[in-house]
Amino acid sequence: MYNSNYDHKIKMKDLIIQKSVRNAKNEVDNVYSVSNKEGFILQSEQFKDRTVASEDTKNYKIIEKNDFAYNPARINVGSIARMKQNVHGIISPMYICFRCNQRIIPDYLEYFFESYQFTYEMNKRLEGSVRMCLSYESIINIPIELPSIEEQRKVSNLLNSIDSKKSQEKYKLEKLKDLKKGLLQKMFI
Repeated sequence: MYNSNYDHKIKMKDLIIQKSVRNAKNEVDNVYSVSNKEGFILQSEQFKDRTVASEDTKNYKIIEKNDFAYNPARINVGSIARMKQNVHGIISPMYICFRCNQRIIPDYLEYFFESYQFTYEMNKRLEGSVRMCLSYESIINIPIELPSIEEQRKVSNLLNSIDSKKSQEKYKLEKLKDLKKGLLQKMFI
């Protein structure tokens, strides 16, 4: 389905727009973080025993559906995500936030961030000695293969269906593990 002979690399600077709209009027109070396993997650769910957000969130960045955010010092462990819910939230000012322009669909870009190619390009651009960081100036220079919007949708739909099947199978596996555990308990009582 994907044309592997396609050779149209474009830099991310031509595809994304940085966002830094602040919560200046303190109107938004859902504070999010980016987890390398769960993507965007409410801080109240991630840190159940404590509050990590500042009391004053006026400098926090507002995020909306299809916005991306990453922690420059944790992107090397996968802390980059797309907001998939239709919510208004805020995120710490340390995160770098951006949106897709009309040339790329968010699903396609999200799958690119999971690819070996992105990891390779990111690792070439990490800076620092103790904590490796990826600045916005570095991420926008990462090249990406950019097929037509139609082909981006086809690729994204196929990968979405695979992810859906994976989730269904994972659920079945957990149910089978529970069944086995219950049977073993009954067997050895």
